[in-house]
Amino acid sequence: MYNRIKSRQEIIDEWNSMTFSKNFMFCKVMQEEPLCRHALEILLGIKIDHLEYPVQEMFFKDSAESHGIRLDVYTKDSNSHFDLEMQTTDSTDLLKRSRYYSSCIDVSELKPGMHYSELKKNYIIFLCLNDPFGRELPLYTYKTKCIQDDSLTDDETEKLFYNVGKWEDSDNRDVRNFFKFIKTNEPCDEFTRSLSGQVMIARQNAEYRRQYMTMEMYGTERFREGQKQGLLEGSQQTKIEDAKSFYANGVSIDIIAKSLNMTVDKVMEIINE
Repeated sequence: MYNRIKSRQEIIDEWNSMTFSKNFMFCKVMQEEPLCRHALEILLGIKIDHLEYPVQEMFFKDSAESHGIRLDVYTKDSNSHFDLEMQTTDSTDLLKRSRYYSSCIDVSELKPGMHYSELKKNYIIFLCLNDPFGRELPLYTYKTKCIQDDSLTDDETEKLFYNVGKWEDSDNRDVRNFFKFIKTNEPCDEFTRSLSGQVMIARQNAEYRRQYMTMEMYGTERFREGQKQGLLEGSQQTKIEDAKSFYANGVSIDIIAKSLNMTVDKVMEIINE
């Protein structure tokens, strides 16, 4: 929701100084398979032989009646599914969000005729700029285990909530360097220098710049119109027409939803009419 009018120059300046920690830039940079794979390896402490091409803003919806979700960066290898989220704002629903995200991934992957045993391991990872649970821990890990005997096999769903602000408390040097870069924008090893370089490349990408400018300029214009009319929402019919126009011009569903202050489900309903 936009709460003030931005000038075109302000939006240009925002783009020219945008860092990796901004959700828009994070999604663009993590599309690069080697960078996404290395980030997952250092976060999870595992070796990944390959990844399918990481998909930004992956949309999942089980049915017309169900609640759709948009994952920041979704990818998988031969054994596991990975959802990587940049959480820039405080939220009280992360646990239930992660539960729903995991279930949506399972539903999308278990095709007719497949057995439950074929479900792969799910990792749901939130990189939180602020402490998500207020316990000042650098990492909160959730797994499903038997209360009576925790040695029994779990259901292979793992939810990790990293408190990026506590980067200095991490026992892993690579994780410390990664999170320091997220918080300070200061690269300090080969990986973070690669991330920094990819941010610079993304800033020069004309299509990315157009998408961001479209989203921000539209939000500002809608706010200006709302001030004049005494309504921040604008007319519903105008929003429907704008949603269709934006989608036809290649704007992502998530950006359309944010710009028009709609849910992703509503945007999907409009463009599928």
